[in-house]
Amino acid sequence: MNNDLPREIERKYIIKRPTAQLLESIGASHTEIFQTYLAVPESGAKRRVRKRGSEQNGWVYTYTEKTDVSFGERIEIEREINREEYETLIREASPDRPPIEKTRYVFKSEGQTFELDIYPFSEELAVLEIELDSIEREVKLPEFLEVIRDVTGDKRYENSQLAAAQKLELLPLE
Repeated sequence: MNNDLPREIERKYIIKRPTAQLLESIGASHTEIFQTYLAVPESGAKRRVRKRGSEQNGWVYTYTEKTDVSFGERIEIEREINREEYETLIREASPDRPPIEKTRYVFKSEGQTFELDIYPFSEELAVLEIELDSIEREVKLPEFLEVIRDVTGDKRYENSQLAAAQKLELLPLE
């Protein structure tokens, strides 16, 4: 495997969904995200297109390919695309994974940057992620959030799986 390829190293947690008031009180910024998963090529890479932003502020479109490398680590190749390319690629949508929408909140805590995803199909749970430079790096989880479980490496909590299920629930440990 080529070590020069861009890596995504992250930890992922299921948390109790925080209130809008809490997120506002910590100064979290937010954006709307619409993701469509594309048919998987022979290489096995997971592909998606994403529309991020809002009607008021405009949209940014991206194309992403991810390939698993090891626990919590993937090769991630991402590039910004224009609306026309987005609309062309969306025609390659995977028939078994409907598009997924979420609101992403970004905030800092203890000098670390967290991304918190809230889905319209879950009133009780949310997903908290942090990108790291090493999977061994210590994560100082925010004390103001109720962390239920570390789900790093659990494929059942990947966005593509949540898109297929259209639900976020606490699943039994494997």
